[in-house]
Amino acid sequence: MPGQIRLGAIFWLLTVEFFIAQFVAQAAWPGYSMLTNDISLLGVTSCGTYLNPAPDGIMPVCSPLSLVFNLGMALNGVLVVLGVWFTRDLWPQTKLKIAALWLLALGGDGTMLAGAFPLDTIPAMHVIGAALALGLACFGFMLMAKVVWQTHRAFAIYSLTTGVLALLGFVLYVAEIYLGGRGTVERLAAWPQTLWYIVTGALILRGKLRFSAS
Repeated sequence: MPGQIRLGAIFWLLTVEFFIAQFVAQAAWPGYSMLTNDISLLGVTSCGTYLNPAPDGIMPVCSPLSLVFNLGMALNGVLVVLGVWFTRDLWPQTKLKIAALWLLALGGDGTMLAGAFPLDTIPAMHVIGAALALGLACFGFMLMAKVVWQTHRAFAIYSLTTGVLALLGFVLYVAEIYLGGRGTVERLAAWPQTLWYIVTGALILRGKLRFSAS
């Protein structure tokens, strides 16, 4: 396996830090609920009251370790983009592959943007970043499923499932249909994506994803 592909896989494997950053930040905020609270609230830099559409009211927000969360989010985006770049020669060399990787990279850019602009700083930039990361990137996983469908069917199904679940979570979140809670729906949109990078990085390092073109 070429060194650059191995490096890309390691970058993707390291996206596990995003989960660590979330859990560390929420542990420092005793009143935080993963079921009802947005992930982005962990990055709010100033304590105050914020509108929470579910449960329909204003709630106190104070994340003592917001810096940890925001740095973790920005780093996650960097790791995604670096992984895309360094693994680009692994995948079958098709136009569809190029489109899939571009969409994944734009999702990583969105995560960086959301981390660089917390919700209470420049909300519009944060929302744009979140839309790229939670919405647009979903289609990258779906296209990747098509790219590897003929050679790695199980991985293709996993990639397709990831994209569909994440897109479902994103649509429900935007439509304000909070099945299981607002935080639950947002995590349905976000967590499968990071898990895909971790799993894919591990599969690449173990030599489970090989293509004749690479």
